[in-house]
Amino acid sequence: MKASLPSWLSGLFILLVVPFFFVGGPDSFSSLLLKNVWNFGHIIFFAVLMLLVQAFKPLAHWRQWFLVTIVAIVIGGAIELVQHFVGRNTSVDDVLHNVFGVWLGLFWGQKPTWRVWLLRFISVMCVLPSLWSVLDAAWGDVVMRQQFPLVNSFESRHEMQQVQAGAARATVRQSDSVVRHGHRSLSVILSTEKYAGISLLGPYGDWSGYQFLTMDFYNPEAERLELVIKISDYQHDSGRNLHGDRFNYPVVLMTGWNHVRIDLNELRSAPAGRDMQMDKITGFTVFALQLPTSREFYWDNIRLQ
Repeated sequence: MKASLPSWLSGLFILLVVPFFFVGGPDSFSSLLLKNVWNFGHIIFFAVLMLLVQAFKPLAHWRQWFLVTIVAIVIGGAIELVQHFVGRNTSVDDVLHNVFGVWLGLFWGQKPTWRVWLLRFISVMCVLPSLWSVLDAAWGDVVMRQQFPLVNSFESRHEMQQVQAGAARATVRQSDSVVRHGHRSLSVILSTEKYAGISLLGPYGDWSGYQFLTMDFYNPEAERLELVIKISDYQHDSGRNLHGDRFNYPVVLMTGWNHVRIDLNELRSAPAGRDMQMDKITGFTVFALQLPTSREFYWDNIRLQ
């Protein structure tokens, strides 16, 4: 059978995309949007693959559907196994995305019957959560970019998606009782782990055109609280994570509100032997060192000036 032009385009798409299962792609410092788009790419790839297959051989029997599903699981598992050995992250979700993509291309690539229409509906319903994740992350990216140079004030769900705290190191929640800016702040309860703290995940925009990084902390207790603000760029975070290759800024919080202003020239020159990549800030952490008891503080209004 002679392949049509769309089939040739589908085949070209498959050939171009296959290498990206093993090289490239987002890393732990990439934005949530890029990660979700990349994950959704599994669905698109396998949907196009099945449409291409059925351009030559329609798969109309349920036994063929079952066999194709098993093959998709096996191939997906094999891809994840290979990715583990080439330094890529592995994910069971990727295998599911592969299967959902296969179903999408399988049932939308053949002559419709009432049974096929039912399976088309099921395949679309399986894909919708991943599609929503992409759309939601895209809107969150728009929100964060529009409010920049406000880095975070912990007002919205999208701002809270930046907050990363391990259960053993800290617990966090939005607070509307202690606020410096807007309607909410971030309540952080630090544990007694050696390095107890929280991190903000990017994107943070380009900091190169600003002079100061400012933020507000609230200490609700009479005893002072010693924290460290750690800021790093992509070169540091993707490299050897050397202490002298990042910005470390000690902060002592007295009772009540504490306004912190950091000169970005100090941040720029902090790494030994080079300048900080001000347009590629990827690490932003606040932590305490070996607290004798758990402590709470509030964080708000992080912005560039």
